[in-house]
Amino acid sequence: MTAYDQEKKQPIIGFDMGGTSTDVCRYAGHLEQVMETTTAGVTIQAPQLDINTVAAGGGSRLYFRNGLFTVGPESAGAHPGPVCYKKNGHLTITDANVVLGRVLPDFFPAIFGPKADEILDKDAAYRQMEDLTKQINEFIKAHPDAEQKEYKVEEVALGFVAVANEEMCRPIRALTQSRGYDTAIHALASFGGAGGQHACSIARILGINTVFIHKYSSVLSAFGIALADVVCDIQEPAHKVLTDELFPFLKDRFNHLSDKAENQLIEQGFPPERITCEHILHMRYERTDSSIIVHAQFDPQKPASLTNFIESFREIYKKEYGFNLHNRNIIVDDVRIRGVGKSVIHVSEHLEDAEEPEQPPVTTERLVFFDEGKLATNIYQLHNLKAGHTIRGPALIIDNNSTVVVEPLCKAMITKEGNIRLEVGTKKENDFSTHMDPIRLAIFSNRFMSIAEQMGKALQRTSISTNIKERLDFSCALFGPDGGLIANAPHIPVHLGGMQYAVTFQIEHIGLDKIKNGDVFLSNHPKAGGSHLPDFTVITPVFIKNSKHPVFFVANRGHHADIGGLVPGSMPPHSTKLIQEGAAFISFKLVDQGNFQEEELIRHLKAPGEVEGCSGSRNITDNISDLKAQIAANNKGIFLVCDLIEEYSLEVVQAYMQHIRTTAEDAVKAMLKEVGTKIKEETGSSRMEAVDCMDDGTDIKLKIDIDVEQENATFDFTGTGPEVFSSINAPRAITMSAIIYCLRCLVNKDIPLNSGCLEPIKIHVPHGTILSPSDDAAVVGGNVLTSQRLCDVIFKAFGAVAASQGCMNNVTFGDESMGYYETIAGGSGAGNGWNGRDAIHTHMTNTRITDPEIFESRYPVILREFRVRPGSGGKGKWKGGKDNNKDVLQNKTSGNGVIRSMQFRRALSLSLLTERR
Repeated sequence: MTAYDQEKKQPIIGFDMGGTSTDVCRYAGHLEQVMETTTAGVTIQAPQLDINTVAAGGGSRLYFRNGLFTVGPESAGAHPGPVCYKKNGHLTITDANVVLGRVLPDFFPAIFGPKADEILDKDAAYRQMEDLTKQINEFIKAHPDAEQKEYKVEEVALGFVAVANEEMCRPIRALTQSRGYDTAIHALASFGGAGGQHACSIARILGINTVFIHKYSSVLSAFGIALADVVCDIQEPAHKVLTDELFPFLKDRFNHLSDKAENQLIEQGFPPERITCEHILHMRYERTDSSIIVHAQFDPQKPASLTNFIESFREIYKKEYGFNLHNRNIIVDDVRIRGVGKSVIHVSEHLEDAEEPEQPPVTTERLVFFDEGKLATNIYQLHNLKAGHTIRGPALIIDNNSTVVVEPLCKAMITKEGNIRLEVGTKKENDFSTHMDPIRLAIFSNRFMSIAEQMGKALQRTSISTNIKERLDFSCALFGPDGGLIANAPHIPVHLGGMQYAVTFQIEHIGLDKIKNGDVFLSNHPKAGGSHLPDFTVITPVFIKNSKHPVFFVANRGHHADIGGLVPGSMPPHSTKLIQEGAAFISFKLVDQGNFQEEELIRHLKAPGEVEGCSGSRNITDNISDLKAQIAANNKGIFLVCDLIEEYSLEVVQAYMQHIRTTAEDAVKAMLKEVGTKIKEETGSSRMEAVDCMDDGTDIKLKIDIDVEQENATFDFTGTGPEVFSSINAPRAITMSAIIYCLRCLVNKDIPLNSGCLEPIKIHVPHGTILSPSDDAAVVGGNVLTSQRLCDVIFKAFGAVAASQGCMNNVTFGDESMGYYETIAGGSGAGNGWNGRDAIHTHMTNTRITDPEIFESRYPVILREFRVRPGSGGKGKWKGGKDNNKDVLQNKTSGNGVIRSMQFRRALSLSLLTERR
């Protein structure tokens, strides 16, 4: 590493910005690894370097949609590429940098155009950016709440660069802030073809003071591979409890694996003296699912060296999760050896020292656009610079493969090795207006979303139960001072609308004057905005200095695997009263001004045992642990929003909370107007109707009347069947969740999902119906069955998509000592012009199935079969997904379901909550 100092040990963030994406990583003395990553929707479970990727690069396309500056995720690619490539391409971040003067065509080779013999076309990029600028200015004139200013072309280009920079900061925050590291203490190592153009801005946003840019930064990955050591990783499963008695086993396995690794490296030409072996264990606490990769010094002759692994594991666990589980056994899942064949290739080129460090040779001067406006900017060529040369911004440093932008108040120094070290200066704080600015709107949208995502990561990491940690059955969100939903991470749709009503209920029920700093509230009752009782909502009000009332709220909702009731798993298919479905909380003060109310909580969790035929919670320890994790996730959100307030001020942050909601409202209005106009032209009326029924014959009826002139709509569920004597009653919050989810899908554009989506909607749900039952009605099935049927009805009314499974395919099993719950995937319906999907969660559910190894190791069950069920979907003009299974292709069916077969290893009770069997 050229950027990492073994003495100072300052951690490094790697920032690799290419054409279509940006990769980020963290280095603090060793290469950090993870067991699972998800990139472009593909999950890979294997030991791998911890690299986060975001779809923002030089080729990311630029859009102005619904009042938001949007960068990507679509890419112009290498062909046709950006507009400036002169191949009829698309407007991209590269074009923005060309317009700003940060990429200079005359310093690029003539390899563009149809015949690859022309230079970059700045004029073409400028013209397209000018057209987009006119569109943005027209939008601003039409919106009185917008900051009334007319953008210049360069300001629009700079705005898109700012939005791209903010998007690229999100994965960096995920690597640092969400894991307990202070981003500001890191240095930034920038590479990739476009990294140098954005490095100063990225560092400044994150509070980083130092940036390193290698002289071969644009080809650093290839250069690094040529110099890299050769690694041979060998591992084998263990699944044993770590005790002193395990030492002989580990000694034997480490020796065996070391011999194998050394032999493989010797076969590749490495002599034994250039081979070292690192000892690694994959460790976790008993009854947790996520292994931690632990490196430690292990001496085969010293049994006491086992404590090195234990101490390292506990240190990492405490750093990652915020606590340790001292009363739990430590499990060794895998034993692993990493054999390293040391490379002897070294590059030791050194530059001559500059005779006049403060007077580097200037190649030319150009006008380049920055936040301060157009500034005279010196242009330097890297090959003309010597060690010690100091360059003060604004400046561009250019070589054959890349451009480094040295922004105003930044300083670059050429090192002895010919690399660039940047010192990033602090800019004077701006006085931000509370009026809506489209550029800042996009930035705030990213920041709000990032906060909700980091809350989710914190909850997943610190939770105990399989349901939350492994199946990801939770949602996190940020709410305004009125309780309105501002931003949520892409978690569980059925939670989204309901959580808003849970927050507003507490505000109305308790009263703002009685909500105190340090309070945390727990609710799950349907009358309090709950969906069904296993979904526990934890709400934290947030105060800042001198604030009498909360300035915003954070909340999360997680599904607890058991909270008591008739059956293990707390999902009884035969319940007839709410009291049979487990512990109920209307407005429970989980934390009272900083004090966790554990005794009172336990009393409530045991209370269902007093009901005939019911039990209290069957795993109170996990309930308490997960609730503490939910509190910790809220605290993470509070910390991040307070940082945002510190940066922009409370007035500005709250103003943009409202602007974000207005943006969503405008998008839904535009969709309603478009749909209403089309329907009226085709039928003469702007009314749409649909009806479907539950398996017991209870109707769900919907009439939608769109007022095209006012751009609003009424959703009227009059005619829906009455409350039933079973568990498929759905609290009103579920109807709100289904509507907000469907509206977001129908808009079919990248807009923030928040309470603004419901502003143009009037909703009428007659009380006493299956969609607005009485307070003591059973509802556990309404959340997982009726919610799906609601989506089918809404989409049917709009003629958008065929019905899917109509339920979440719920399975619970257990006994008096444990409970397990899962939702099983199925087929999705097709639409006009596209096929359905096989074996997928749809609509209101978005959980992950439990890993088979974890499933079988933690529960007394064997998974015999889990596969696509060919021919189970309906036949139509539009067929099923492109499955490699020949039977699926030959049957030409859409939306195939699955077969999931399991065998119990001891007597357990099984419950199914399903429909459309």
